[in-house]
Amino acid sequence: MNPDCEETVSGQLNTMDRFSDLPDFIVHHIISFLDTREAYRTCILSERWAHISATNPILEFHYYVPKFPRRCWPSEEVSSRLLGYLDSRMQRYAKDSLRVRTLRLIFPDSNEVFSCELSCKVDEWIQIAVRNQVARLDLHGPLNYQLPDILLSAKSLRQLNCSQVKIPYYNGAINLASLQTLELICVDVEERMLNHIISSCLLLKCLSVYYCSGFKTLVIPCCSQVKELTLSNTLPKDGTIVLETSSLACFKFSDSTSDRWPVMSKPGLLRNLRTLDLFSSGITDEDLGKLLPQSASLETLHLVNCRRLTMIRISSVQLKEIYLDECDGLVHVTIDAPSLTKFKYKGDFDRHCIITISSQASCVLSVHTTPYCLDTLGFFKLKQLMTGLRSCNALKISLPDNYYESGRDDIKFVEEELGDVNLGPPRDIRELKLSLHDQNLSRSSMSAFLNGLFWTCRPDIISFQFFLHEPDLMIQLFMSELEDMANCWEHPLKRIKFPDANCSNTLESKKVDLQLRLHW
Repeated sequence: MNPDCEETVSGQLNTMDRFSDLPDFIVHHIISFLDTREAYRTCILSERWAHISATNPILEFHYYVPKFPRRCWPSEEVSSRLLGYLDSRMQRYAKDSLRVRTLRLIFPDSNEVFSCELSCKVDEWIQIAVRNQVARLDLHGPLNYQLPDILLSAKSLRQLNCSQVKIPYYNGAINLASLQTLELICVDVEERMLNHIISSCLLLKCLSVYYCSGFKTLVIPCCSQVKELTLSNTLPKDGTIVLETSSLACFKFSDSTSDRWPVMSKPGLLRNLRTLDLFSSGITDEDLGKLLPQSASLETLHLVNCRRLTMIRISSVQLKEIYLDECDGLVHVTIDAPSLTKFKYKGDFDRHCIITISSQASCVLSVHTTPYCLDTLGFFKLKQLMTGLRSCNALKISLPDNYYESGRDDIKFVEEELGDVNLGPPRDIRELKLSLHDQNLSRSSMSAFLNGLFWTCRPDIISFQFFLHEPDLMIQLFMSELEDMANCWEHPLKRIKFPDANCSNTLESKKVDLQLRLHW
């Protein structure tokens, strides 16, 4: 029996609405998981729910939905009513001193509907939110909207996300005593102001700056407690980032235009850094060689489009994950990481880059390359890469679309081309994961592909994933060639998986038949 139902003397059930007996702050927490429209609809449930909806501490206003074109934006009349509704809500919160936990205001990028009167209204709403102890403010403002000075005295504010606005210089004291997260996107902020905010917010833990302007030098002072720092395409070519704090645990830097490495830090200050994610066309071997020894606690290293890197040596006891993505200039990579569990390489897996890995942990290797790179030499390099690993848990091979190399999609593997070179028997691994993206391999390519893989490794499980228009045809071809290759290499496969394929009955029966022949 439902615990909220009691049986009367006459045998009828008397239902009790225990949910409505909950205090307001608990119900507010429950409806905080709904969006504004769904939360507002709850007002039709009862008079109390109407009160709950009207006092919801989470306020959101979206002038338009970004994914829709301009013709779908609200008309001027509808916009006026929406703004009037929001203003009446904010005035009630001001009158009754209701808590505003979250205020989210999203306006279009264009100034067509943004007047001086509306600017004053937004200032007023922010002032009400600050006085009513706002904890989070998300503001996607119209172009050239300037944040009011009162926002800089929001003692209760814990998270501030701003985009498409201006932050003018403020000469007074900044009292953001509770601010822990600051995100700026396409914000015009003066250098003195930005550094003043960072140095004044002693509890700031997460700082993200994307595509901002107005400053040349960014300083993270020694008094700062910032643990996560993300900077993306936000500096001029002669800009500088000065790291004076030792609290950084995660540093993500992206700059695809500069030809120099702009980050400066004193020795020993990056000793607590655990994640380093670089998308930099300016960093050199010398820059990385100075940066890595300072990061004794580094566990994750991502290098993306670092085209000036040529010969790098990575030696770390703590390092667990390395990702090399489209670093086209690399010639030689030496990795000595006893704790390495993940290594991912994306790019041309050809003769121009020699990679040597030494790890004592069970490692997962991922190679994302074009088919024409998987020739005899490519498989040789793949097997050579695995020789430095004490244990390989899984090998992932992903072949993306190679439309830009028309006519070069054939995979070739001829073991006789290796001559007297001997790297030992195929490496035992738990699982081999294969992915094909938007391309169909010929029968000869599929045969060479599997032949090279079985020469490289002996998996217990093969997982085959397709991102193709006609996956059934590739499954048939794969199953046929797999049967021949497995029997040829006397390979005792245990299982094969097609996680995303809808196999037809014919394929299912062929799969069962193949299982019987290979004694899975």
